[in-house]
Amino acid sequence: MSFLRDFRRVVARAAFRLLADRLPKPRSTKESLHILVPRWDAKLGDSIVSSFFFREARRLNARVTVLTVVELAQAHTQDFGVDQVVITNANPGVLELRRLAQQLGQVDVVVHLVGRIQPAEILFLRLLRPTRVYSLDDRLRCVNRKFGETTAGLDMAERYRRVLMDLGASMVDRKYIVPLPDTMPNPTLAPKILLNPYASRPDKCLAFDRSVSLLHAIADAYPTRSVGILCSPATQEDALRMEVAVARSNVHVVHGLASPKDVAGYIRCAQVVVSVDTAIVHMAVGLETRLVAIYPDVDGQANPWLPPPSPLTRVVYSQQHPGQIRRTGKKDMNAFSLEALLDNLHELLATTPETEQLHSIRARKVPGLGAANGTLARQLPLISQDFPEVADCHPGTINLELECPLEVTQPDHRTAPLAWTPSGRTTEVFDLVRIELEFGPLPTRVPAWLYVAHGSPHRCTPTVHEVIARQLNLSEVRECQVHLRASAVTLARPDQQTASISRSLSPSQ
Repeated sequence: MSFLRDFRRVVARAAFRLLADRLPKPRSTKESLHILVPRWDAKLGDSIVSSFFFREARRLNARVTVLTVVELAQAHTQDFGVDQVVITNANPGVLELRRLAQQLGQVDVVVHLVGRIQPAEILFLRLLRPTRVYSLDDRLRCVNRKFGETTAGLDMAERYRRVLMDLGASMVDRKYIVPLPDTMPNPTLAPKILLNPYASRPDKCLAFDRSVSLLHAIADAYPTRSVGILCSPATQEDALRMEVAVARSNVHVVHGLASPKDVAGYIRCAQVVVSVDTAIVHMAVGLETRLVAIYPDVDGQANPWLPPPSPLTRVVYSQQHPGQIRRTGKKDMNAFSLEALLDNLHELLATTPETEQLHSIRARKVPGLGAANGTLARQLPLISQDFPEVADCHPGTINLELECPLEVTQPDHRTAPLAWTPSGRTTEVFDLVRIELEFGPLPTRVPAWLYVAHGSPHRCTPTVHEVIARQLNLSEVRECQVHLRASAVTLARPDQQTASISRSLSPSQ
């Protein structure tokens, strides 16, 4: 069946070349150039690599239209700043391309740098009649800017740069545009090392067992750094099984990744990303996050989709079986040296500050003063105006007695004096410190905040502190661990610490 399919493609290409492959004819262009970029391959990584092209084309006073699928339309209009986006199907046929040609009107330049031009696309170019066609398909007459042989061995970003130079640019900024979420993750809680074992095709993903082995190696090499497993909604179940199989306290699935923007937020906060060949690689490049990328080594052939050379980037190659690729076209991402990957990871992290020292303190729940429910309901809206991450906290405190006295010296946020009382005649300052709570019955740590009201009587008892968090069911919880950055607080000397906590607990929230 594959032979028959390939034969039909050859015949179709020969027919369309005979009917429609013509040399472009020059014409005068009085207005700004209209550049058309087909991006109907529906690949996010390819779009990110070409993203700078649109920014730099605007500096040439050119008008750019992109043909793409609905999933990538918003990124091109809102983030890449494309003048016009026309939505179409992935790999459209003859009828759809004829309709698009009529809709587009005059097109001066077509930039087609992804693979060979398909038979129907030859007719499309004939209908558009552009004066310049940039393509890797050197054999076609309609391609008068032949980039196949002349750019062989160059990465894709460099190919787009050369198009811009040919269009008249004197200097080109190759920095990618990577869309970020409106709300960034908390950098204190975000994982420091990210692993992405998933790609758009099964053969480009890491095998489950190989992923587990890699996570074991990373977690054991960096026990003080948190390791996050990146996944999509479609791969989350597999990632959760991976987390269980790894069974390391510093390895967890990253939750809430509903869109590429969400992923980009965590990449921005990470110290290093380890990923197979997929869009995550290009996002890390664009965000200038340290990167170890796993790519297939296909007979030593140059791969234009490799990340550009950079001090922040390392590439580890997975060896391929030539016979398998010839027979099936499938790649093997698992045949890389684990030692080589760790060596590259060590090199990158050697230039990265160690994860800030953390304190882990045992605590037990104790009864509060009984006033927090009313006061916090009035305080939280005021505090969250300048510190919005606490806006969704429950208007009540978790009261904890710590195993050692603690004084907040460098809070993550200190409010201005807030007039939170009904009369508005008195004001109070509040300190907030990001922490994580670890409860035995719960599988993951819970983000929370030390809440220090400067007028609270709790300030006279440094072993007792108030904590705010989202609403939690802690009726059966007696003890927990508090994790927080060491630079935020001052602890008592060892000889001043209280005795170990062994008393029974009372419910609070």
